[in-house]
Amino acid sequence: MQKIALLALVLAVTAAKFVDTHTTLAQINSDPFGHVVLSAIKAHLQASTPANEVNMLLNGVGAGLVQDQNDHDHAFELDTTTNNRIVEDLEKEILYHQNQIASNTQLRDDTIEALAVSEEDIRVTISDIANNEATYAREEATRNQQHETFVSKVAAIDDVIDAIDDAAKLIQHLSLGASFAQLKSKYDTLHKKLSDNTSHTALLQPVITALTELATHGVNQKALTKIAQLLSEIRQQLVSEKAAKTDVEDRQAAHWAEFSVHLSNEHTRLVERKAQLEVQIQEQKDTIEDAQSWIEFHTLELENSEERLAGQQAWYAVQSEIYETQTAERTAQQEIVDRLQEHISEKLSTTAQFIASRN
Repeated sequence: MQKIALLALVLAVTAAKFVDTHTTLAQINSDPFGHVVLSAIKAHLQASTPANEVNMLLNGVGAGLVQDQNDHDHAFELDTTTNNRIVEDLEKEILYHQNQIASNTQLRDDTIEALAVSEEDIRVTISDIANNEATYAREEATRNQQHETFVSKVAAIDDVIDAIDDAAKLIQHLSLGASFAQLKSKYDTLHKKLSDNTSHTALLQPVITALTELATHGVNQKALTKIAQLLSEIRQQLVSEKAAKTDVEDRQAAHWAEFSVHLSNEHTRLVERKAQLEVQIQEQKDTIEDAQSWIEFHTLELENSEERLAGQQAWYAVQSEIYETQTAERTAQQEIVDRLQEHISEKLSTTAQFIASRN
């Protein structure tokens, strides 16, 4: 409102040429500054001060106004420079915090995605470890069963070979002249052993039949030779069977040895992979936590910088308004001085009369 009043006063003074002197002086007198100046002029006139000294008074007032404005211009220029520097620094701070928030947000989000992949990887790895261990246990049990079966069957073959060898010795003794009665006890034992066998029943049946016939029809060289030949053939079959089973056992053992090493190596690799993923997951969790902490920190710092910037801008707006208001006031005051100087110079008697008549 004061600024508007001052501008109105300037317009009024500028338009003074269209009104009479008393009206112009009355307008000047209504302004507080004009009233003070007129009071000072009145004092000089009452003291019969020459007109040139009154002009000097007005010149001094005008010079003071100019100096005040120069000082105010300089102060406002410094305020503007300081404000621009502070605003620039704050804007840089704001940009820095915004960039930090953006980069840490990106880092957090990317790491969250990577963590999901790592957690899926470790889930699969744990499952693979369980499958590996189950496979090892299953294959080891199978191999143990294979070996036990081999041992059992080879033992059975060895028992049959021993029985065949005993039968061959019996036939040899009979061929060398021993009587059947002398070997009856061994015959009975051997016959029972062969008859009780369950692993090679079909293979041993011809031997059992031949020995039975020998005991029934008596000993003769032709029968002994036939039985000896039969025993030799059966023994050879048993030896071949044992060799075949041994070959299978050796191949199965070699396969298991190789496969068990593969499973063990794979287990070691999976366990190491699991350990690596555990470390990786913890690092990713730490990264996410750190990024979130930095986001929160820079968010607070950003708010602080924005508040300081708003405060600085508000302060400068006030300083600008003060500067504009005071500049307008001095402009109006300078206009008053100029108009008074004009009246003192051109219409001194009229001006003196007005001043003398004012309260």
